[in-house]
Amino acid sequence: MLEIIHFIELKVFFFINSSLSNVVLDRIFIFFHNGYKNQIFISFILIAFLTLLIFDKKNRLYLILCIPIGILLTDQIGRQIKNLELRDRPYMTINEENIKLLVKVKKNIYGDYVETSSSKKSFPSNHSANIFFLSYIFSIKYSRYRKYTIFVAFLVAISRIYVGVHYPLDVIFGSFLGVVVGYLLNQIWNKTKLIR
Repeated sequence: MLEIIHFIELKVFFFINSSLSNVVLDRIFIFFHNGYKNQIFISFILIAFLTLLIFDKKNRLYLILCIPIGILLTDQIGRQIKNLELRDRPYMTINEENIKLLVKVKKNIYGDYVETSSSKKSFPSNHSANIFFLSYIFSIKYSRYRKYTIFVAFLVAISRIYVGVHYPLDVIFGSFLGVVVGYLLNQIWNKTKLIR
């Protein structure tokens, strides 16, 4: 059964990483992969967040408390699972000729990828966990923008496979983790008196 699941996962990985590959998508997915390093992307997120904090008094406390707590939780839960080293990253296990790796990874003098602490921690995708947590929180509070937040979360999650650093199940589990943390935090919030 595990062999069948892995076979299907590899098919999906190669479809996203190789078959869909083109110059336009390369630029799009590298942008979303490196979103946290991109000054334009970060500036846009910060401006949007600050605008909400200034003008949306009703949800201000919710955003100030839930978002940092949620990011911390998803990141730490993901990190603890990663530390189990359940699987290597795709570029460590797939032949170099068969994978399109769009990020820089250390190589040794023989041209092989160097085993690092990160290379052994593919599962789960923390990028996917964090972005789906944020997408869930914003979808709850700003439902009219739900399709946009889900779309951005989807692009970030797919970027992890497209650039060659995660398998599909890493991304699926990470996304699920983010939604679960978002759901639980929202439930806890709704049961407290902070919203009164």
